[in-house]
Amino acid sequence: MTAPATRRGSGAPTPPPRPRSAFAALLASEARLLRREPGVVAWAVVIPVVATIVLALVPATRSPQEGLGGWSFSQVYLPVLVLFTTSLLAVQGMPTVLAQYRADGVLKRLRTTPAAPAQLLAAVMVVLGLASLAVAAVLVAIPAVLGNPPPGNVLAFGLVTVLALAALLSIGALVSALAPDARVATGVGTLLTFVLWFFAGMWIPRTVFPEVLGRVADLTPSGAASAALLEAMHGGWPSWAQVGVLLAWTALPAIVAARTFRWG
Repeated sequence: MTAPATRRGSGAPTPPPRPRSAFAALLASEARLLRREPGVVAWAVVIPVVATIVLALVPATRSPQEGLGGWSFSQVYLPVLVLFTTSLLAVQGMPTVLAQYRADGVLKRLRTTPAAPAQLLAAVMVVLGLASLAVAAVLVAIPAVLGNPPPGNVLAFGLVTVLALAALLSIGALVSALAPDARVATGVGTLLTFVLWFFAGMWIPRTVFPEVLGRVADLTPSGAASAALLEAMHGGWPSWAQVGVLLAWTALPAIVAARTFRWG
């Protein structure tokens, strides 16, 4: 048995790191890894930023369209592009990163530290969440800089973005906890991401969804968020039903993920 560590210049043993210290260390480590390997977020940044610039520069995309319920393409697709980024990082990227940690033996090494599995999940969620919010802010700022009107209710737009991000990160955490290996994690995350994009209105704008499909979409995190973000674009606030859907998709997957995610 090894002797307990001591402080330099003192005979007193050094106490083990407290849980808060372990979480802070995990958070710093995840942020450092993201800076060293920005490829994790590259596609989630490049594609929506380029698309936002193109939509903002083409005059035809600024004009209201009857087929879009009086909205312009630029207005309709800003919420979609924000949700594109958040879902790509949270639902597809997060499970892939954690599955790779498991395959590389990182989780087994963390088992010997004071850190808890839920703390690693939280650290990854915080880092990817901050990256997503930064990209979302850029996507909102670009049209305004190029002459397009910003969201009518910026505060509501930001609130819904945070709620949507929390829900999507919880789903990503659940996939990370339940997927047995990297292949399954990547496959399930990718499938869910495409489903979420559909309900957000990426291929068919939400404004032209049939009534039944619209009701189903309203029960999904991306569908509820997309509808609420469109309301914010016109100066409104999310409904309590939309907020409730997003909170439910945040709480339930997060609770299950925290209880089921293990080091090995």
